[in-house]
Amino acid sequence: MGLYVKTKIDGLEKLEKHIEFVKKMALLKTNKDFQEYIQNKFLETVNKISMERLPVGSISLEYISHNQIRKLDDGFILYNDTTIETDTEGYGGQFSIALAFEYGTGIVGQEHPKKDAWEYNVKQHTGAWLYYKDGSFHITKGFEGYEIYRYTLEEIKLKLKDWVREYRVGGVSK
Repeated sequence: MGLYVKTKIDGLEKLEKHIEFVKKMALLKTNKDFQEYIQNKFLETVNKISMERLPVGSISLEYISHNQIRKLDDGFILYNDTTIETDTEGYGGQFSIALAFEYGTGIVGQEHPKKDAWEYNVKQHTGAWLYYKDGSFHITKGFEGYEIYRYTLEEIKLKLKDWVREYRVGGVSK
């Protein structure tokens, strides 16, 4: 299986220009200035989407401050590692706020799109989850995920070509 690229080239001069363009694009992969430029665009995008989708509050602001880039030899990873301490078994002392914000926690079953994917009143359950905090018990029905990284990916796919063009045309690339 291969990658096929269609071009509309009708002459040797246009072919040479296209080959030169492909060479320049290949060099961007190892261009540190370009990598930093794209990384900043990714961070700007995820922070913008986080601000738009998350409810206002101190946990939301902490979450946004944890959107980060991890540089690798052959690229980078956009990630968020926001956690809170917990003494609940199975979490290793930390609960991932980032995962909860992305995927949600314990949404009300009747809103689940898959038929029979949920069941109420299991073991006399009252339709919510009970947790202990600050000396008393609290009840939650959970919340839907905000899908920040999914929306970020969609936005990046839409804008990546423009960012590359912007970088090259803006005089940053030589």
